[in-house]
Amino acid sequence: MADHVFILAGGSGTRLWPASTRDNPKQFIELKEGKSLLQLTIERALGLDVDGKIFLITLKEQMQKVAEECAKITKVKEKLSILPEPVGRNTAPAIALAARYLQEHGQENNTVLVLPADHLISPIENFRSDAKKAANLAAEGYLVTFGIPPERPETGYGYIEAGEQYGGGYMVRSFREKPDEKTANEFYRKGNYYWNSGMFTFKAQTYLNELACYSPEIYKVFEGLSSGNKTREIEGITVAMEGAEIDRAYERSPSNSIDYAVMEKSRKTAMIKATFSWTDVGSWDEVARLQLVSERKVFSEEAERNFVFSDLPVALCGVSGLAVVIKNGIVLICKRGSSQLVKRIVTQLEESGEEELL
Repeated sequence: MADHVFILAGGSGTRLWPASTRDNPKQFIELKEGKSLLQLTIERALGLDVDGKIFLITLKEQMQKVAEECAKITKVKEKLSILPEPVGRNTAPAIALAARYLQEHGQENNTVLVLPADHLISPIENFRSDAKKAANLAAEGYLVTFGIPPERPETGYGYIEAGEQYGGGYMVRSFREKPDEKTANEFYRKGNYYWNSGMFTFKAQTYLNELACYSPEIYKVFEGLSSGNKTREIEGITVAMEGAEIDRAYERSPSNSIDYAVMEKSRKTAMIKATFSWTDVGSWDEVARLQLVSERKVFSEEAERNFVFSDLPVALCGVSGLAVVIKNGIVLICKRGSSQLVKRIVTQLEESGEEELL
């Protein structure tokens, strides 16, 4: 098993607007069992029984909310630490910050499991087994990702092309961008293309070495970066890697994802074929597939295949195939299968200055 877990908990989740807002991003939305996605992710990480720490990397402005979610899991506060980012710079710098923290504390050869805070995964036994396989490959110096066997041709996910088998997994032949419908069907038929889960395992030093090689403009910002071993606590949770030096580093850092900065360029990439069920809860269509029950009553006549997620009662008459979301005083209605367009609406609101709706 990996030595530590990095949980990426700083996103904005614009594709789940209007339930997900700047003040309450989607990782804080309670979608299952009365628990937030972040809380479920923390519990999943704790279920792996890692020897080291679970680091939650989040935006400074979301730190208090993250700490409050951590505090709900009272028995394990000593396992959790928060690393706040002054500003969002995407996943490559976020992981570099945490990897640098381990390096500063002489743990650069420890393995880490990187988990986004907004995924749903089950059963934990399968996930634990696959995580162990990934850690074994990571110990050999590979950057390991988890490939999800596709359930359908999907244009909303990036893909991983698996090559030859190796060490309980596969070598990665290529990473592919989100495809059009024709290409998605081709990937589905070929059988060696997997959805890119956005979860990774590697040694902290391996990641930093590959970052130095392929994205030196990011690596140089974090090289030698030090927190001065200063820590404090919020809600009983340790907070580390704060200070003026880190603020200045983030001001200089380019914004880039781990996929573009490292994974798509590295020659040390491997993949574990997932045996667990996975969803990234990346759109209302994905939420609808979870078959969650609306918080309020839904009344319908001659209506079918509709999904409702609302804090108000909703009545539907003579309509089908709709997603209806009523949250934070805002109504979203879209055709099921078209919820990826929600992100464009958010862009429209940003461009038109309707900040109060975000």
